[in-house]
Amino acid sequence: MESNLESISLRKWIKAAVDSIGRFNGGIPRDLSSAYLTASLTIAISLSEQVSQAESFAELGVPSELALLPIGADSDWAEFVMICLNRTSHDAPQKSPDRHDNYAQEVSWEEYELLNQPMPHETGTNDSISVADWDEDNARGVDEQLITFLTAFEADESEAGEAAAHTHPEAYSQSPVSRAADAQPEFSRVVTSEGESVDYLNVHSAYIRCPKSDKSSTFNRDTDASSNKLQRIFSVGLVFYELFSRGEVPPPDLVALASSDRAFLSLPNWTLTESGVPDEVMQSDLKRRRGPAGASKDVGLCQLAFEYLKLMGLPGPLCNLILNMLDCVYGDFSGTECYTKMVDVISDLNLMKDKPDKFLRDLDLEILSMRGLDLGDTVFSREDKLASIEACYRRSVSESYELAIITGESGTGKSWLARRVGTFVAGQGGLFLSGKFDQMKQVTPFSALASAFDQYCDVLIREKESNWAKQAIYKLNVALGRDSCHLIKVIPKLKHILSCPMGFADSSSGQSSVNAMQRLNYLICQFVEVISTSSVVSVTLFLDDVQWADAASILVLNQLLAKRHNKFFFLACCRSMEVEDDHLFRDMIDNVHALGIKTTVIELSCLEKHALNQMVSDLLCLPPRIVRSLSEIIYTKTKGNPLFFAQLLLSLNRDGLLRLSLSRQRWVWDEEEIQSMKIPDDVALCFTNGISKLPIEVQSALRTLSMFGASSKCSYIEALESHLNLKLIKPLKVAMSEGLVNERRGSLHFCHDRIQEASYAMIENNDRCRDHLMFGLCLVKLSLDTGDNEMLFTAVNQINFGGPAAVSDKQEYTTMARYNLLAGNIAMGMSDFSSAYSFFAFGIEFLPPGHWKNHYQLSLELFELASKSTLAIGNIQRLPILSSEVMDNARCFEDELNTHFIIMSSLSYASKIPEALEKGNRILSRLGEDIPINPSQDALDEQIQQTQSLIRGISESDILNYKLMTDNIKLEAMKFLAHLESITVMIKPSVHPFVTLKMVQLTMLYGLSPVSPIGFVYFGSLLANRGSIRLGHRFTLLAKDLLEKLEAGEVAGEVICVATEVVRFIEPLQAAIESLAIQGESAAMAGGDIRWACINRLQYCTMMFWACPSLSVVYDKFCEASRFMKEQHHRASLSFMLPFQETTLILMGCETKAVTEDELSSSSHESRSPRHVMLLYVSLVRKSCHFTRSSFVSLILLLCHFTRSSFHGS
Repeated sequence: MESNLESISLRKWIKAAVDSIGRFNGGIPRDLSSAYLTASLTIAISLSEQVSQAESFAELGVPSELALLPIGADSDWAEFVMICLNRTSHDAPQKSPDRHDNYAQEVSWEEYELLNQPMPHETGTNDSISVADWDEDNARGVDEQLITFLTAFEADESEAGEAAAHTHPEAYSQSPVSRAADAQPEFSRVVTSEGESVDYLNVHSAYIRCPKSDKSSTFNRDTDASSNKLQRIFSVGLVFYELFSRGEVPPPDLVALASSDRAFLSLPNWTLTESGVPDEVMQSDLKRRRGPAGASKDVGLCQLAFEYLKLMGLPGPLCNLILNMLDCVYGDFSGTECYTKMVDVISDLNLMKDKPDKFLRDLDLEILSMRGLDLGDTVFSREDKLASIEACYRRSVSESYELAIITGESGTGKSWLARRVGTFVAGQGGLFLSGKFDQMKQVTPFSALASAFDQYCDVLIREKESNWAKQAIYKLNVALGRDSCHLIKVIPKLKHILSCPMGFADSSSGQSSVNAMQRLNYLICQFVEVISTSSVVSVTLFLDDVQWADAASILVLNQLLAKRHNKFFFLACCRSMEVEDDHLFRDMIDNVHALGIKTTVIELSCLEKHALNQMVSDLLCLPPRIVRSLSEIIYTKTKGNPLFFAQLLLSLNRDGLLRLSLSRQRWVWDEEEIQSMKIPDDVALCFTNGISKLPIEVQSALRTLSMFGASSKCSYIEALESHLNLKLIKPLKVAMSEGLVNERRGSLHFCHDRIQEASYAMIENNDRCRDHLMFGLCLVKLSLDTGDNEMLFTAVNQINFGGPAAVSDKQEYTTMARYNLLAGNIAMGMSDFSSAYSFFAFGIEFLPPGHWKNHYQLSLELFELASKSTLAIGNIQRLPILSSEVMDNARCFEDELNTHFIIMSSLSYASKIPEALEKGNRILSRLGEDIPINPSQDALDEQIQQTQSLIRGISESDILNYKLMTDNIKLEAMKFLAHLESITVMIKPSVHPFVTLKMVQLTMLYGLSPVSPIGFVYFGSLLANRGSIRLGHRFTLLAKDLLEKLEAGEVAGEVICVATEVVRFIEPLQAAIESLAIQGESAAMAGGDIRWACINRLQYCTMMFWACPSLSVVYDKFCEASRFMKEQHHRASLSFMLPFQETTLILMGCETKAVTEDELSSSSHESRSPRHVMLLYVSLVRKSCHFTRSSFVSLILLLCHFTRSSFHGS
């Protein structure tokens, strides 16, 4: 034995431990103290482990010092069990236990010593008195002394308790059981004569001591396998009976079962009717559980022992454990639940000790009988996966930027796991913004992102008086500026926070569709940048079901995730089976990986057999061995899908196949009935079966709700109920009580997508189309009356789900087409060209035969806008079909102009620059504005003089207040000329000045247009290149002022970039860098012009190359620019910059390469520009010729002159 342990016999320990608790009622404890129960479980586990280990050694024939007790009716195992207690040293020994001081006057120490004397049968000697010899007189004498002692103790305890309650009322506000548990360590400690204290409830372990030599031959000798193992379990069960019953010795008849051929004795031998247990109830339950017909009708002693332990206050699961041990030899009552191996006993005891709330405490039958089986969070328990995401979150908001993606099949618990992450984030003080994509709402612009960011606006509105909220609102106004009106269309609740200039929202109605999308991406990135840096806590964006994300949202996420925002964490869920290799979301993740951003992928799979068995065990609060057969049936039917598993269990409970047994006080089931059940292979069909059992009105309401997708605003459902006379609200409340629907933030949500799918599948196809159209027409009228754009999108979606086949009146076709045109225009205003194209495409589908003749203007608008949308979303295959339809049916050339411009733009974006130039020249010629193809220098001089004569005598102030252009033909010509400016500067420098001069001439003759600043800034650059630098500077400043006057944000990036080329010859280079180059990039991004944003960044870096004294600072700027250009996928600017970046490294004396030859070649090839090929050639020549630094700088100067000439056409 260890020196710090005190050894005591089991029966002495029981007496001392029970006495130390001191809470009796007529000799029987009122309840089983939690401390006594914990200590007893420790003893039971220790004994069981020793017996199991000794059996293993005996089977293998390995010598062991572990005692393996004999089997037989005369073997009293409790006699040999010893308990090891922890003891601690004290400074001074005490004469008597301090716990007796309070009642020493009532009971003498001699009386107490007598009470602590061992029972005759507990002495462990050969001459001990047997249980049969222990007569009533002996017991009565001890009982009288015990009652006298305990009465005095209780009286003193009561007085002390009342005094303590007055002194410390908060401590006595607990329940009596809690107070007793808290006080037990103090009462249970006894100080020995050696000055050490022993706490009877602080048990270290237990062991079986070896008997005297004359009995040693009966130990370890018996190794006969199974039958003796069962009898040994029975014998240990007798020990547990005495241990947990606080010293009640099992009756001799029960002990005799170890060697008896009859497991049941007659009822009169031991009746419990005097204890209040109805004899007829117990008899009927025993008959039901006894087994096959013809079994004894007598009540078994094992079952009587169970009932007696229950009457003593032991928890039901513990009583069942002892019953299953005592019944293991015959198995008449427990059946397959009785123990066959000691390791199972150990496992169940450990469960009771480690998880007492589940496996030790009695079930609350009253609550469970009312609410049924409560799955809670048990079904989707994924603690290891949750820990991985939590670690990813911590890294992302503190150390490095990371993303997390949860994938898996439907029903594996992806959304549930994400909600657990949300709870964790909220617990850390962070913000958790969530949105959900919907398969039936893909044409609702940015629905998931809008939902998530609206939640942040709610927080700002709620906390608007706090300092951090005021700071965030101020920063949002500064960062978004006048462009905030565009973002308000996507995030409606921003209008309650930001101040948007009225009338500015439509100022760029003629803006390039591509630039409009890029502008929105930039604004959302600015929004997230502000909220992540202004919030004192981290911000988490969670998007669910991204497999259904619309293309516009994916484009936004591409830009958003590439920005590496501080204190920002992105989490997404997707169904792995529905994300193919060509899916937009997969492309987005590939782009993120290419930028070096780490992504943690959490893959959820269906449950394995052992995991499902453990889950059933936790749900039913029964040991895994008992529920194993049930779990195997469930696994076979559900394949381990958690959602399917949960629905099956609820169905079994609802149908009575899994039910509470009041007599057994636990869950019971009918395995044969469950095995024979016909269950559908798909979980949606399982939901369908459950829904079909609900009342008709509830089924109908669920079908109606399912037609709006996974969720719908409550106001929409209320409107349908009011205007269509449907019963929806009350039936849906019934569905909520059934756990099928819930309500959050003013919307009704299906608890799972598969419930929505099951409800929707219950509708016949013809009925679907009819109802979709009916609901859409009802809501579209309300949306037009209220101006609710979100309702309009929902209504038009419903109409489109119905389709032309649902329209009975053919005259209504054009009405449906006009609704789609309206919705598409609004979506374009929100810069969601993907949704807009979907609306326009549906509108075209609704057009009746002969629409070009009978509905010309409607047809023209739908096809033109559809063409514009296809250009924005990159659907080049569809563009020729739509544009040719306009060309073939347009009634005049003016009606073709918008489509011609779209075609020319598509050629430019496809890097077909010569074809785009040819197209533009041809259109301008038809508009009467010819541009020479091979001009001479004399022609250029003549055009410059003509232009100067138009400007002569007109001041900058006069131009700023000049009339606006109203001639539609000239406006179209200016639009084509502005596009040719950027084309000719690359491939036709000799033509470029004529394009510039033509724009200035048209402006002076017909008035200002939104693109006039482009003409004036290139005119100033042209004059500067011809030697009139200060005059050119004046016109570049005029162009910048016109940007503000005309609110021409779309062209601001290009104007500022060209102006900077001139300004740096007038103002100090450092001033030009700070005031213009940085401003030009921001303006270009705000206008959605990625190309000119990258060119501004390139210009900024090259100016830093010449002006900054620190090469390391220059190199850092080049690295930032390189990352920015890669994020924006702009290879043209990147190919210009990479040679400068490597040159900086060489000038720094570093051997590390900034870029490989393959990367440079790839960038140049992808840009498809002859200037970039020239850069590649110079770089390769430099690598092969080993220039000196001075000669290489000369080469760079020549290269910069060559590059700059390409911008100005000199």
